Parts: sequence; structure tokens; C-alpha cells
Amino acid sequence: MAELKAVYNSKTVCPVCASNIEYTKVRSKAVRLIKQDTDFCPYYEGENPIFYEAVICPECGYGAHITSFDKINRHDKEKIRKEISSKWCKRQFTGPRTVDQALEAFKIVLLNLNCIDGLKSEIAKICMRIAWLYRYKGDQEQEKKFLNHALINYQKAYSQESLSEEGKLDEYTCLYIIGELCKRLGLYEESTQWLSRLIMSYSDPGQKDKIPQRLIDSARELFQEVRDIIAATKEEG
Repeated sequence: MAELKAVYNSKTVCPVCASNIEYTKVRSKAVRLIKQDTDFCPYYEGENPIFYEAVICPECGYGAHITSFDKINRHDKEKIRKEISSKWCKRQFTGPRTVDQALEAFKIVLLNLNCIDGLKSEIAKICMRIAWLYRYKGDQEQEKKFLNHALINYQKAYSQESLSEEGKLDEYTCLYIIGELCKRLGLYEESTQWLSRLIMSYSDPGQKDKIPQRLIDSARELFQEVRDIIAATKEEG
């Protein structure tokens, strides 16, 4: 019996142009996480499912993260048809993806989000994944560029959006990510300020049960690491 391939195609209907389309997924049995960076960037043995999270309609150019592909309203559909579909060159995105093909797909998703003035939390999530893809490639300049875009949008999401919706980014994870991104971008004082908010929230009995122990442990470790960097920098100065 032939061994099952790690990737396979699944069918759906594009919510913008109503075409029957296929997109590629990774079998859960083929996914083995090896490690994870402190900003949650994952590393896998074999196929990397991150490569396939950007779903693109080959017919009209609509693209979104796999978790929100069918969540688009009528007004935004019209924007996509006018701004993207009218200029779209039809092409396929199914099959195994290289890191560069994944980058192309995610940048199309980002284009779609900018077109419809999407949620800042969603834009930040896509920018994070683009940064991770550049990290896999070893392109530090582009990685930092997209980490910075992610940081700006996570900060806007924290101040402008309700982060309590089921299945969405929660405010505590958002605080941690902002603190982590500030550290990665050398904004150490800002990093401690954001992490302090998270640590202080854990001290509040009304919020403590909402914050995973693993997250608060990571935040405390990160806070101490950043404070050590600040202290070392002052000593050198």
C-alpha cells in the first residue's frame, strides 16, 4: 500500500467569486513540532503547516488566513472584486509549497487585508508569519521589517479591538507578544512596560484565572532577560 503524502487538497467555495476551488493542507499525522522560538515561531520535522495557512482563490485573487477564509462581509467582497479581482492573473496555489511560494501567498493575504481595512490583530498575525518565513530563509533585514509591522498592528489591536472573542487572540497573549517583539527590535524599555502590564494583571484576583501559567512564566523570564540587557547596556555606557 502506497504511503500517504504529507499534503493533500481540500475543496471549498470562494466566498467572493463563488468558484469551487481547492487548497492544500498538511495531514496532522505528518506534523511534528521540533521547537518553538520565544515569539511562537515553530519549527517542524518534514512539512511545515505554516506554509499552507494562507488560502488563495486562484480565480479571483481573494486570500485569507485559513481560519477566516469564509468570514467576509458583502461590503468587503465588493472591495476585493473592484481592487484585486479586476487586476488578478489567474494562477494555482495548490501542491507542496516552498518558503518563497508561502511568502507570495501570505503577501496576497496581506494585500487583501489592507484592501478591506482588516482587523489590526489579523494584519499583525499575517505580518508575524511573513517575518517567520523570512527567518527560515535567514533574511534578517526583511524579518525585522515585518516584525516591526506586526508590532505596530498588535499595539493598535490592543488599544482598539475587543480581544475577548472566542478563538481569537486574547489581551494577555497580545501583551506578551508586544513585549517580545519590542525586545527583538531593541526597544527594551518599551518591552518592560508591556510585560509589566501582563505581570500586574496576574496579580489581580479577577484576572489571574484567565492567564495561563505557562504564559506568565514566559513573561517573567522575558522581563528578567530584558532587564539584564538594560543593566548590561548601562554598565557598558
